[in-house]
Amino acid sequence: MIWYRLISILFIYQKNNERGTNGIIKLGTFFSGIGSPEKALERLKNEGYIKDYKVEFFSEIDKNAIKNYCVIHDINESLNLGSITDIKGENLPYCDLWIGGFPCQDISCAGKMRGFDFMSSTRLSLGWEMIRLLKEVDIKPKYVIFENVANITSNTFSETLKLFKQDLIDLGYSLYDKVLNAVDYGIPQTRRRYFLIAILDNNKKFKFIDGNGCNKALIDYLEKKLMKSIILQMIIMKHLIKIIFYFITKII
Repeated sequence: MIWYRLISILFIYQKNNERGTNGIIKLGTFFSGIGSPEKALERLKNEGYIKDYKVEFFSEIDKNAIKNYCVIHDINESLNLGSITDIKGENLPYCDLWIGGFPCQDISCAGKMRGFDFMSSTRLSLGWEMIRLLKEVDIKPKYVIFENVANITSNTFSETLKLFKQDLIDLGYSLYDKVLNAVDYGIPQTRRRYFLIAILDNNKKFKFIDGNGCNKALIDYLEKKLMKSIILQMIIMKHLIKIIFYFITKII
C-alpha cells in the first residue's frame, strides 16, 4: 500500500509530472526481491490511473526470489542482471524510474549495526552501487526511490546518510524523505520504513501523503481454517506452559 501511494504521487497526483515515456513508465529495480513496487504499478494500471508500465530490468541474486519474481510478474528471467556489483551503467537501458531497497541487516536494530559507510564492505553499503550506476548511465532516470529501515535516520548513521544524499544532490536530484509506517496505510502491521525520493527536475515538487490509518486486523486476512488451527495451537501451548510450570514448582 505504501508503494502504491508513493508511485501514485509521482505519476498521478503531481500535476506537473509527466507519466513516463509515451505514457508507459519504464522501470528498473535493484535488490528486487519478489517485486512489491511492481505490484503497485500493476494496480495503478488495472485501475486506469496509468496507461502501462514496463520492467526494463531487475537485479536480484537469490535464486528463489528470481523464480518467484518472474512468475509473479510474468517476465523472462533474462531481464535479471544479477548482482548489482557486476552491472555497468553504460549498459543499462533508459528508465523513468529506479527503485532500490538495499539490504538493511547492517543497520537494523536486529542486526550487527555495522553501518553502510562507502568502504565498509557491508551488505548495506551496496546502496552506494546505485550511486555509482547513476554516475555511469548515459541518461539518468527522472525518479529514484530508495527504501530502508527507519534506523538509517538515527544519530549512529545520520552522517553517512547525509553523504549519501549529498551525492544525489551533486547528480542534480532534489530530495524528499520521510519515515512511513505500514499501519498508517491500511496494513495491520507496525513496520516503519525510510523512503528517499530523488527527482531529477528541480521544478517538480513532491509531497508525502499522510495515511488514513488501518481499520483491519491480521485476523481479517487469515483463512478461517488457518485461524482455527492457530487458535488450537495457542490453547495447547497455554496448557503445556501450565503443566511445565506445575512440575517446575514441584521440583523446586
